[in-house]
Amino acid sequence: MISEYVKAVGQLQELFQVLADEGKITESQANSYNQYQKVLINFHSWVRNQTEGDLKVELPWNEPQFSQCWKLWMDYKKQQFQFTYKLIGEQGALKDLVELSGGNMEKAIAIVHQSIRKGWKSFYELQEQNSITKNLVDKRQVDYKNHLMNRLGF
Repeated sequence: MISEYVKAVGQLQELFQVLADEGKITESQANSYNQYQKVLINFHSWVRNQTEGDLKVELPWNEPQFSQCWKLWMDYKKQQFQFTYKLIGEQGALKDLVELSGGNMEKAIAIVHQSIRKGWKSFYELQEQNSITKNLVDKRQVDYKNHLMNRLGF
């Protein structure tokens, strides 16, 4: 299949060149052809990588505890939501996890466990951080109310 694809692209390229030499193709058509050819070549590379198995997910950390955690996440997604990642989606989820964790493996593992524990489909900031922020806001509101009550003489 791949060899037929490569041969067909080559034949189209030869045909296009003949037409261009005869002046039957405009500059705009030539530019469009070049753009489409790039798309075809990229697609061909992608197909070749898929069939030859060159593509694989790269984990951000090589430690066994992260590998086990990621396997747990993949199993959870499959069992809970009947969902399996495609390679590009899985790599994207790993990128999101690294960003949320600030590059800290222990925090990333905690984020994965939180998502599983809460039954979430994706990753979110650790709630411990959010609860600290909420406590500070609540304390400021109480302080403001007390200050207002004191000013009003209550």
